Amino acid sequence: MMSVPKDIIAATTTSHRMNHDAFHNRTVIVTGGSSGIGRGIAIEFGRLGATVVIADVRETPKRGRLYETEAKRPTVDRIDAATPGTGMFIQTDIGDHRSVQKMVEEAHLETSRIDVVVNNAGIQITGNTQESTVDEWREAIAIDLSGAFYTAKFAIPHLIETEGTIINIGSVRGFEGGGGPSYAAAKGGVVNLTRDLAMELGPHNVRVNCINPGYIKTPLQDYLTPEDIDRSRELTLLPRFGSPADIGRVAVFLASDDASYITGANIPVDGGWLAHSGV
Repeated sequence: MMSVPKDIIAATTTSHRMNHDAFHNRTVIVTGGSSGIGRGIAIEFGRLGATVVIADVRETPKRGRLYETEAKRPTVDRIDAATPGTGMFIQTDIGDHRSVQKMVEEAHLETSRIDVVVNNAGIQITGNTQESTVDEWREAIAIDLSGAFYTAKFAIPHLIETEGTIINIGSVRGFEGGGGPSYAAAKGGVVNLTRDLAMELGPHNVRVNCINPGYIKTPLQDYLTPEDIDRSRELTLLPRFGSPADIGRVAVFLASDDASYITGANIPVDGGWLAHSGV
């Protein structure tokens, strides 16, 4: 059997075991970081020593009917109390470009740098085209798609300075539809926005990638019926649903030096959901 040199083994082992201070002195903005997937992502960055800016319309986490039923403690408090990182909350209406611009300016003023932007904020309005109102469509597109553009636009000058990274949060619905017309359309837009930003920012060594979750146990799932949940179990190949921490661990990988040659990628983190559709 061919032996592997010890220096290669050591390098490989080290790269897959991120130090608790891997993001020390780095600033990470997580939109929609008070609840659900955003909360999970923010805490994972906090575990690695980052200064995490929670940009959300509310600081108190949402408490779901099915999941996160006991969530009470703000994400910033969780980060400060239980991780080496530091949390900061900036109230932000992601659907309003002026609010987003102010948030980015404040985050940079307070920390003097921006290294990672996670575009996670989103809402889901269910119902078909006839059940949805025009105002609901506009609200969903403003938050789920335009908000990602706003945050990227205003953060990019700072990200170029730090050779940072953008991580968008899409959805399996962005590939196959479902979940309501505005949600599917917006998430499909996020998928292609990721590619376009990667093309724009590649020459500056700023990487842009997208995580596309499947069924993740968050308050966003409250609208589902028992039949919907059973169907989701059938579509998920692994024998469990995902957690916000599952998405958070992929996010910190994509932001790390271990992913330094990955950009423009749309990565399913879905327990195998999209394997059914051949995407």
